[in-house]
Amino acid sequence: MSLKSFDQIDWITAEAKEFADYWRGLPRENAVPRRSSFDPTQIVAMLPGIAMYEVKSDQEVVSRLAGTELVEYFGQEITGTNMLELWASEVRGEASNNLVKMVEDPCGMIVKVIGHSHSGISVGSVAVGFPLLDESDVCNRLVFYSSGFDQMDTRISREDKIKHLTVARSTFISLAD
Repeated sequence: MSLKSFDQIDWITAEAKEFADYWRGLPRENAVPRRSSFDPTQIVAMLPGIAMYEVKSDQEVVSRLAGTELVEYFGQEITGTNMLELWASEVRGEASNNLVKMVEDPCGMIVKVIGHSHSGISVGSVAVGFPLLDESDVCNRLVFYSSGFDQMDTRISREDKIKHLTVARSTFISLAD
C-alpha cells in the first residue's frame, strides 16, 4: 500500500481538504483520535455529507450514520446497511480490503466514487475518510465526508436509486505528521 502525506494529496475539493484538516486537528494520544473527540457541531455545514461506519469484518462494514446529502445521493436511507453490498461485485473485495486496511494499519483515504443508478446514470463524488477509535480504544470506526457531487440534478434519486458504486481513483493518506 502506497501512502501519501497530507501535503502530497490532491484534495479535489476545498471541502475535502477542510474536513481532512478538521480530522487532523482532533486530539489524540497516538495516530488515531477517539470517536468521542469527533464533534459534529464544529463542522455543522458538513453534516449532510458525513458518514460513519463500523468495520466489523472484511464481510461487514455497517453504516452507523449517513447525512442527508448521502441519503439523497443514494436515493434511500443507508444507516444500518452493510456498505459493502453497495459496491459492484467486481470491486467489492477491493473496497473491503481498503476499508479494513484503514482500521488495521490506520490511514486515511481520498477516493473519487462513481455511483451507478438503476437507469444507468453515473453520479460522481469525492469522499475523504479517516479512522477513529471506539469507546474501548479499538480502531474500528471510519468517518467519511463526501462532496463534489456531480450530475445530482440529472435524476430523481428516490425513483432512480444508486445500484452500485465503483472507484475512479483512490489514494491512501499517511497519518504521520
